[in-house]
This record gives sequence, C-alpha cells and structure tokens, in this order.
Amino acid sequence: MNMAAVGGLIRNANGNWAAGFCANIGISSVTNAKLWGLFYGIDLAWKLGVRNLLVEVDSKCIIDLLANTSNSPNSSLAVIQSIRRLLNRDRHVCINHIYREANFAADFLANFAMRQPLGFQFLHNPPSGAVNCLINDIYGNAFPRFVSV
Repeated sequence: MNMAAVGGLIRNANGNWAAGFCANIGISSVTNAKLWGLFYGIDLAWKLGVRNLLVEVDSKCIIDLLANTSNSPNSSLAVIQSIRRLLNRDRHVCINHIYREANFAADFLANFAMRQPLGFQFLHNPPSGAVNCLINDIYGNAFPRFVSV
C-alpha cells in the first residue's frame, strides 16, 4: 500500500465543470482508493441535487466489485456497501467504464490531491492547470498509452 488520493468532477449536460472534489486519503490500496473516489463523487452529486447521473470510471475492476461482493477484499466491503446505499436512493445512476486516457481531468484532480492535506475538499472551480485536461476530455482528445507486449 502507498499514499493515495482521489479526484473527480461533475459536469453539466454540455460537459463543462459544475463542481469537483479531491481527497488525500492517506495509505490505501489502489482498489480502495478508486472505491472511495466513486463514493465521494456519487455522494457529492446527491448533495448537489443531481438525480440523473452518468458515472464514468476508469477501472473495470471497480465496476465488477460493485456487481459481485463475493470476490471483494474484506478491506473494501464497507465502502462497497456505502456506494450501494447511495445507488439505491431515488434517482437514476448509470456507471460506465472508460479508459484512463479519456479521464484526464479526474486524474489531474487525484494528482492535485496528493499535494493537499489529508481529507476531502470540495472544489467550486477547477484548480489551476485543470482547464487543459477538461478541454481534452470534452473533445475526446486522447494520448496513446504504450504497453509492452
């Protein structure tokens, strides 16, 4: 386990920034960090009154864990149950997998959170430097990831 941070944003129907968050969560596994990021994002959307929500997650593993807790690590069960409670509220939520290359803004916010004190931060406006990431995400600009085979 290493130091971990998460970040996410809520966009309006045009893809523009509506709100965001980042959280330095301290020592955590990658899986737990991604689950906490999902929890914070869905919870924030609820608190902001968003009742029709499309969530984009860059981890297929997280989507699979939400679908089937029998394979969940014990350290993740509490946050998975919390996410499920949020999903069962009176609203429509769709969770889709996207590739990391299409998720620049959330990745930027997670990296930004690593330089922040421990805890959750609500972001009314994008931090300096995030605007280019937002533009790349809106227009679908992707940069290839090289993988050795």
